[in-house]
Amino acid sequence: MIDQASNLRKIIDENSKETEKKNIKIYSVLSGKGGVGKTNFSVNLGIKFTQKGKRVLIIDADVGMTNANIVLGIPIRTNLFDLIKGNKTVGEIITKSPYGVDLISGGSELLEMEKLNFEKQKWVLENLRHLENYDIIIIDNGAGMTKQTISFSLLSDEIILITTPEPTALTDAYRVIKVISNNNIKDKVKVIINQVDSKSTGDDTFNKLLMTVNTFLDISIENTGYIYSDIRVNKAIMDQNPFVIKYPNSLASESIENICSKLIDENIFIKNISNAKELRNKIYRIFG
Repeated sequence: MIDQASNLRKIIDENSKETEKKNIKIYSVLSGKGGVGKTNFSVNLGIKFTQKGKRVLIIDADVGMTNANIVLGIPIRTNLFDLIKGNKTVGEIITKSPYGVDLISGGSELLEMEKLNFEKQKWVLENLRHLENYDIIIIDNGAGMTKQTISFSLLSDEIILITTPEPTALTDAYRVIKVISNNNIKDKVKVIINQVDSKSTGDDTFNKLLMTVNTFLDISIENTGYIYSDIRVNKAIMDQNPFVIKYPNSLASESIENICSKLIDENIFIKNISNAKELRNKIYRIFG
C-alpha cells in the first residue's frame, strides 16, 4: 500500500512543473437539508463567474440526486463512472453548457478510487489533469454531512453553506457547521441566506446562527450575502433556464451578482487558493 501511494504521488508530480503555478479556486457548496436552493445557487453563481471572465467547472456530487444539468437545461450522457471504467477521458465526460460553464455529473464514483487497482488509479489521475484548465471549480454536494461531502470539503479551498430563514433549515445548517468544526475540516464557513424577504430578515437569520456558533463551536462563519425571494426563480426552474440568464434584472439575479462580486474581489479571491500542484495533491489524499 505504501509503495502504491508513493507511485501515485510520482504520477501526480510527473510533468507538472509547467502548470503547478496555475491558480484554481475550489468551492464546496453545502446545505443542512434539501430544498434550500443549493444546486440553483451553484449553477447561477457559476454562470456569473463566467460572465466575469472566469473558466468554471461544476462537479455535481449529489449522490443519486444529480440535477445541476436540469437547472442548466442540458442532457447528460457521461459521468465519472465512465472515466473510472476507462471508457472516457475527463475531457470526454465534461458537458458543455450554452452559458460558458462546464459540468461533470456523478461525484460519488470519485470516492471509490481507493478500491481500484493501481493501473486504474493511474488512468484516472492522469486524466484529472484536465481540471487544471479551470479558474474555478464549484462542487455541488448533497444535503447534510456524509463521507463524500466531508471528502469534497477537504478538497476545497472554501466552504459555502446555503440555508434559509426556516427554523429547521437553520438548525440543520448549524449541525453541518458543527461537523466541520469538530473534524477540523475548515476554520471558516461562508454562509448564504436564501429566500429572504428583506435585509432585516437576512440579518436576523445570520445573527441567530452566529450567536449559536460563537457560543458552542470553535469556528468562524462569514456573512457572504442574501438571496431575495423571487417568484421568477421557480419560473426559470420550470423552463430549465438559469434565472441569471432568463431574468437578469430580477432580485435573485441581483443577489447572485452581489455575492459573485464579493467572492471575486481580488483580496478575497486570492486568499485560500490552490495551485495546480496542490489540487493534484488534494485529489491524491482522497484516493488514500
